[in-house]
Amino acid sequence: MEIEKTSDTEAVIRGHVKTIEDYTKIKQTINPMVSGEGCAITVRISDSISITSSVIGYLLKLVFENKVDLRLIVKEDKLYNLLEVLNLITVFKVVKQ
Repeated sequence: MEIEKTSDTEAVIRGHVKTIEDYTKIKQTINPMVSGEGCAITVRISDSISITSSVIGYLLKLVFENKVDLRLIVKEDKLYNLLEVLNLITVFKVVKQ
């Protein structure tokens, strides 16, 4: 998995999110983007068909504790369906690309 910060408010994840190292990379990339309560961040997930529970927990923390206006843009149907089953479509403002 690779993550690239494409702007001050956007990051792109390529490859499959499946290890604790992936979680660490995501956290290290996104944390500096959090500029305060109410900031908006977009994360594009282009290849992964799932994400780990640690990444889901981290994203939930961003939304509920840090009050980040998070938007996920996903490409894969399986990932969208997973987030739908977990009732996270609205929480993460998920958009199917």
